[in-house]
Amino acid sequence: MEGKGFFLGGLLLFSIAAISTAQNRPKSSPKLFVFGDSYVDTGNWPQNVRGPWKEPFGKTFPGKPNGRASDGRVLTDHIASFLGIESPTPYQLRNTSKNTQQGLNFALGGSGVFPAWQNDSLTVQIDQFEQLLKENVYSRQFDLEYSSSVALVSSGPNDYSFYSAAKKGSKDGLPAFTEGLVNQLAADLHRINRLGVKKVVVATLPVIGCLPIHIIPPNSYQNCDEESNKNARIHNQLLLKAVEKLNTDDGNRSTFVVLDLYNAMVSAIDQFRKGAANTEYKNPLQPCCSKNVEFICSAEGVCPNPKSSFFFDLAHPSDNGWNAIFSFLQCSLNKDLRV
Repeated sequence: MEGKGFFLGGLLLFSIAAISTAQNRPKSSPKLFVFGDSYVDTGNWPQNVRGPWKEPFGKTFPGKPNGRASDGRVLTDHIASFLGIESPTPYQLRNTSKNTQQGLNFALGGSGVFPAWQNDSLTVQIDQFEQLLKENVYSRQFDLEYSSSVALVSSGPNDYSFYSAAKKGSKDGLPAFTEGLVNQLAADLHRINRLGVKKVVVATLPVIGCLPIHIIPPNSYQNCDEESNKNARIHNQLLLKAVEKLNTDDGNRSTFVVLDLYNAMVSAIDQFRKGAANTEYKNPLQPCCSKNVEFICSAEGVCPNPKSSFFFDLAHPSDNGWNAIFSFLQCSLNKDLRV
């Protein structure tokens, strides 16, 4: 009995010591884990095919192609800078980088919540993250729960383009598709949190109807497609309700955060348009890249100064465009992303 008492006492002292150690650990820098599509992908696109690893991508920053679907920075870079850390290493480069302790980026351009243009989905990306936890690349206790861990999720536009173009989905079937998509996205957000990430930030759909690829008539770059924008707003409203429910069920109303990319982009485009008359800036809906092969920008068609454009290609903001968008996101981040 004395031996058993000694064992229990030792176990209690060990537990107290472990808790004390965790509480007294110096607060580490935040860790950022990124999931989604090309708006947040910083280098997981295959390097041996046309796309962000080829010219003219990266022309503004860092001056050469680096896996981002822009002439410069993308949303991930701005969120990382806001958190005071470097952009997390892309998952496919994890074995060649020494900088994986500030998180990892699992996002892949062309992917969706469901498998879309890439044979990849949020489920696959979260599986990759979970496997690294099982391999103890990250400690759930210290790297996630006792540090300021953040997940950034941006996914959905490719699901809709895949639904209409590849699946030939009908307009009548769109409401059910949207509901199923948002339900799956909410389940993915919940799963990320259950794996230990303390704060989960999800972007709304952008203002899809104003992307150059959706402008009506094509190549006019004058009027947004209001039907596409209406569908995006319906998706975003359902996403807001789903996130509210996640926070209510979690008992912590700040675990899941919605990043209003749609309205930030609307405001940034309006600001850009007002300034275009008296500056070198062009019509914000006209992309820098005028020549595209299978929807990917060709070096022969890029404008001389991407900084004068809001969109770099048919679907992606330029470095300048992302700067403007983030300026309208920063206020809500200051309130909702305190880590």
